[in-house]
Amino acid sequence: MKFLKNYFFIFFISYVVLIFTKFIFVFYLQDFDGFKLYDLIYAIFWGYKFDFATSGFFSLIITLFDFNKKLLVFFASILITIIFFTQISDIIYFYESSRHIGYEITDAIVDAKSLFLTAYSHHKLLTISSIIFGIMLFFLLLKIFKNLEKIKLNRVYFFKKFLLLIISVFFIRGMFQHIPLNPWQSNQIGDTKLASISLNATYNVIFSLTTKDKKLKKIDLPNIKNKIIKQSFNELYNEKENNISLPIITTKPNVVLLFLESWSLKHISPKVTPKFYKILNNSIRVNFMIASGHRTTEGIFAVLTSFQNPLGKSVAQTQLQNFHYTSLIDFFNDIGYYSAFFQGTSKETSGTGSLANSLGFKKSFGKRDIKKRIFEENYWGVHDIDLYNFVLTKLSEPFIIGINGATTHDNKIPKKIKFINFTNSDLDKELNALHFSDFALGKFIDEVEKKYPNTVFVLFADHCGGGLSGTLENYQIPFAIYSKKLIKPKFYNVILSQRDIAPTILDLVIGNYKKLAPNFSGKSLISDKIFFADYFHNGILGWIEGNKLIELNIATNKINCFKIQNLEKIKSKCIKEHFRLKNHALSFTNISQELLFSGETNKFKELKQLLLRK
Repeated sequence: MKFLKNYFFIFFISYVVLIFTKFIFVFYLQDFDGFKLYDLIYAIFWGYKFDFATSGFFSLIITLFDFNKKLLVFFASILITIIFFTQISDIIYFYESSRHIGYEITDAIVDAKSLFLTAYSHHKLLTISSIIFGIMLFFLLLKIFKNLEKIKLNRVYFFKKFLLLIISVFFIRGMFQHIPLNPWQSNQIGDTKLASISLNATYNVIFSLTTKDKKLKKIDLPNIKNKIIKQSFNELYNEKENNISLPIITTKPNVVLLFLESWSLKHISPKVTPKFYKILNNSIRVNFMIASGHRTTEGIFAVLTSFQNPLGKSVAQTQLQNFHYTSLIDFFNDIGYYSAFFQGTSKETSGTGSLANSLGFKKSFGKRDIKKRIFEENYWGVHDIDLYNFVLTKLSEPFIIGINGATTHDNKIPKKIKFINFTNSDLDKELNALHFSDFALGKFIDEVEKKYPNTVFVLFADHCGGGLSGTLENYQIPFAIYSKKLIKPKFYNVILSQRDIAPTILDLVIGNYKKLAPNFSGKSLISDKIFFADYFHNGILGWIEGNKLIELNIATNKINCFKIQNLEKIKSKCIKEHFRLKNHALSFTNISQELLFSGETNKFKELKQLLLRK
């Protein structure tokens, strides 16, 4: 079993080097005020899956040379030293950029000389000390690895390699989990700063290099002149300040964000969703809302950051998730709220739970956390009744929570629940799931109101369900803000974007969003008058203002024009006003996508102010 002894000895040394450099990371950055020493040490060791994956990967590579002891010792020493230097380089990079080096590694290799000189100039002591220590480490490793043993090339040699491959794959994929290990999972620790400690940079680099072809790329849009961009931003954002006293609610209320899974406006009705309609009639409500994508992660990002998604894509599990975003949840965390995200599916599904963590929610729960259940699971997870019952056991005032169910992620209702023939068609399966989800929603709100009357409920879909024809129909979702105790019902004759939720909630509960979160690109129902919404569907950019809609084909730069009447779009002749909307759509989207892909969404305020200057 010499080959296993070699493997795990190298594995252990790799792990020790990784842990050692993580301690250096914490000590050197000194950016963890408010955390106890226990929290920092916990984060260092919490990331063991990433450390084991890195150690397993390098142990496998090194033991490929175990047929020759000199080669084995040399490569073991040089590669472990490379781990050390990679970790130290990342500390410097993180110090400068506030993120681990990942997909930028290819650029770093090209600009290695310049980056080294910059590191030497800005971090001279660390750079020199690391070089000296790295050299010493290399020679120390040469001595340590003399204990490794040569493996004979015989008939079982390749069987041994195959066994090591299986062991390494086990570690590399994160051991006992159903999805491959991904850097975004570090956010499951529940705090972005602690997540930065738990993730080792070497794994992040390896992951980025092996998945570099998966790097998300910005979609090319038709060009638009700076003069038109400036004019468009003045028409969209140059509103007069109002004298409204903010926040509207001054009792520090609880907030529940209900990401109603796949609730399409087209299927909402008093018959199918009676509980929602009862709530809607007693709420702040609008004509309808436009979803910012077709996935839960896209809805979460748009709602919490008040920013446009990458067109037709999600930031989740891409290089864009590594950037810093101002999130609605941050403002509640700062004033002592309990924050958590709950989902009926697995919290790793499409990176939803991890994205929620990275955008501020301190805790994330999924179906595996829900032990007590009334009903059997559907194909995706637990039913909404069981999810809501679990949520009620985790609340601590004041709280802000996000909930995303699983009942309407499928079209199956529990066996105990009576099936209703709404249309006598196949659509009835979806409608029954929606009806059951609506029942669970009403029951949950009633129970929360009894126990926590000082609560505001924000109801909207994360995205539309499937099976809808057309373009606009695929993005029309319900929206309501409800509180029996705190909110007076009011109807606004506007069409909102999911990006407008965060500004509205800030105005309602915390204070003037324009001062608190000037980088939000959405508008507030409380303090704004001009609203716009957009969607991107298979190369078509839709843009809505008032009752006018244009759909721009970004490949041809041509538009189709519509008016919205009774929730439907009706084809109309393109007039001057529609071309003004086209300018707005291209101006806003070009700016948003540029900031998003460059990691500079927090410069939206600065850019907006520049464009609004006369």
